[in-house]
Amino acid sequence: MTKPRVVLVHPPSKMFPYEVWPPAFDGLDVEIVAVECRAREEALEAVRGADVVMIGGFRVDATMIAAMDRARVICGFGHGFEAVDVDAATRAGILVTNAAHICHLEVANHAAALILALNRKLVQYDRAMRQGVWDRPAGRPITPLDGETAGLVGLGAIGQALARRLQPFGLRVIAYDPHVEEHVPRELGVRMVGDLHALLGESDWVSVQVPLNSETRHLLGEREFRAMKRTAYLVNCCRGGVVDETALTRALEQGRIAGAGLDVFEQEPTDPANPLLRLENVVATPHAGGESTESAALSARVASRQAAAVLRGEWPDRVVNRAVYGRLRAMGKLSQ
Repeated sequence: MTKPRVVLVHPPSKMFPYEVWPPAFDGLDVEIVAVECRAREEALEAVRGADVVMIGGFRVDATMIAAMDRARVICGFGHGFEAVDVDAATRAGILVTNAAHICHLEVANHAAALILALNRKLVQYDRAMRQGVWDRPAGRPITPLDGETAGLVGLGAIGQALARRLQPFGLRVIAYDPHVEEHVPRELGVRMVGDLHALLGESDWVSVQVPLNSETRHLLGEREFRAMKRTAYLVNCCRGGVVDETALTRALEQGRIAGAGLDVFEQEPTDPANPLLRLENVVATPHAGGESTESAALSARVASRQAAAVLRGEWPDRVVNRAVYGRLRAMGKLSQ
């Protein structure tokens, strides 16, 4: 009998710590192969015959899913799963898993750091001093934070961790999230707001942390920026496509909001000529919110654990397309 085949597909620019995989597959007689693919055509060939596809750096569309002639599961390495056509995978009876919660604390730290940097004008002061300018008043106005309101769009793992970090600075935290369980805001001391525009109008700091999908693409656009205070700031550490960058650029240039802290962009890497990067009231980082000395290894461990669970006939704990469950049970591919 042929061993189940686990294939890691990755571009040269993205490798995942191979050495942390084996413990997840203890007791399983499997073949594990890492395939470096320089082009999409190579990735299409690599997934053929794989029982488990672990993939990063390539878009998994319907064409690639059709090439997965044996796959039981597609395992991603990050929180986001917008690179996978989840509907096509579900129709094909293939599970999709992510690595949620691998770096939610780091992302929350990054969002909080952007808020503090924007509030204290740290980047502007640093730029000026490197040019020989000592000008403390140039940072004004600097508000005290204490007593201001942080509006969180999304109160999942990252939003909850961010709320806990902002409250000790004296910020009131409110949130908009139609999907949050009732006990979460109560335990956090966060007030829920049932309307996104109402939250935007009340907030001095707006931080967005939602997945990118058809419902959230350009969730924040022209109307939303007009709903914000002129003195308010936007922070985005989730996915660039959640924000309409053209509308954001206009809002910043016209002074309709005070500034923005951006870790993500609609196209990544973003063009160095992106007008957002020329604005003095923008602090930008290169999608680095999840970075830490532990995050890459943890990502690989979580992804490989999902793969191993499927090979044992179990239900993984980070499933994206739960609708596929009944189909897999009917096909006898899950034992529980």
